[in-house]
Amino acid sequence: MQHSLLCRFQGALLGSLIGELVSHHLDQGLGDSVGRKSLQFTKRQPQPSQSHLCMPKLSPWSQIATCGIESLIDTGRLNIDDWIIRCSQTQPSLLELKGKAQSSEAAVATLPMALFFHENQELLRQHLVQAAAIWQLETDASAGVLAIATAMALTLTETLNRTTLIPHILRGLGTEKTLLAYRLQQVQTLIEAGADLETTTRKVRRLPANLGNRGDASDMAIALSFYCFLYTPEDFRLCVIRAVRSGYHNPVTAALTGALAGVYNGINGIPVSWRVAALKIPVFKERQKLTDQLLAVWLGVYDQKQINGRYKQAAVAAPDVIQRRL
Repeated sequence: MQHSLLCRFQGALLGSLIGELVSHHLDQGLGDSVGRKSLQFTKRQPQPSQSHLCMPKLSPWSQIATCGIESLIDTGRLNIDDWIIRCSQTQPSLLELKGKAQSSEAAVATLPMALFFHENQELLRQHLVQAAAIWQLETDASAGVLAIATAMALTLTETLNRTTLIPHILRGLGTEKTLLAYRLQQVQTLIEAGADLETTTRKVRRLPANLGNRGDASDMAIALSFYCFLYTPEDFRLCVIRAVRSGYHNPVTAALTGALAGVYNGINGIPVSWRVAALKIPVFKERQKLTDQLLAVWLGVYDQKQINGRYKQAAVAAPDVIQRRL
């Protein structure tokens, strides 16, 4: 089923937040209710003046992503300096994470860039490598970031084939001998075999001796996010719940799964009750507004506020009719 770009943009950026919120919900000891269609992301407080104390705190990578959205909206391009300044203004401690992110965490931070440059594969790769290098521990380990971005770009251009997605990614990235490639190949085999989550987690964690344990947590989170998405791609709720229950790097795995399932199903594919619960959180409402603005900038829509301030009168006329100039 095809969805509008707006629905897909919203599904990706809001789906990643909801994935993280569901993970937070589990971490608060509410795991028995995660499988329900209705969730309460915030705890009830008897005193309204203290309501801010019950708000879940988003990961720094989601905060960095939000700063990235704001920068893209205001500059219309990838402006590293502007992005860094916004991170510093939002929370100075975010800058301490430069050069410390795993590939999966960098993938969360660069989700806005994956959307904004999705229509041009060369530009997408160039900007993502540049953006990820700021935060990643290993500046040359961008395969995981590109894998997530490639899947989202294929979805946005209506060219994604679920059965050949992972082979397509591996061919495009040329990562046949890396740990990430090994795990993605494992995921492809296990999905074709209909393996359950427990079996998949156990087998994907098992590594051949020649690959060692390098990049273990990061590659595991990316591989599991692909498994959770591709196992039930048309059911956002099951995708996210499966990611949370994987028990591995929960917030990041759930955020990436939410982004993949969200861009595929659109905002309308996210359960209404989950969206309603999330709308009670100010940061979710703010990102929803920013997502709409991001698509407007991508489309080249004029800023209506600037236009109204520049012209006192608006000329409106019927089409295909010659009109007298004022």
